[in-house]
Amino acid sequence: MGFTLQAVGPFLHWMTLGVLCVFPVLAGYVIYKLGSLPGSIARSRGHPQADAINSGWMGIITIVLWPVAMVWAQRPACRHHSHGGDAHHELDQLSVFQCLARRVW
Repeated sequence: MGFTLQAVGPFLHWMTLGVLCVFPVLAGYVIYKLGSLPGSIARSRGHPQADAINSGWMGIITIVLWPVAMVWAQRPACRHHSHGGDAHHELDQLSVFQCLARRVW
C-alpha cells in the first residue's frame, strides 16, 4: 500500500533542472532592476543629481548604500529663490545634503 514516486521521478528530475537553470537568470534580472531603480526614479522626477544617484549599483553590492540612494532619489531637489547677488548664487549651488543640513540647523 506504499506510495512511491518512481513514475514521477523523471519529471521531477527535469523540473529540478529547469528550476536550477531559471533561478539564476531570474535572480540576475531582479538584481539588475533593483540596481537601476534609484537612477530611473531620479531621472523620471527630473532630479538634478540623477547621475550621482545612479550609483545605486554600488549600493546593491554593499547593500548599505542602496537605501540611501533610494531616499536621495525620492527627495525633491533643494531649490532656492535667489534675489540677486553672489551670496544667493552660492546658496543656489548647494548640494542636497548641504541644503538639508541648512534646513535642520
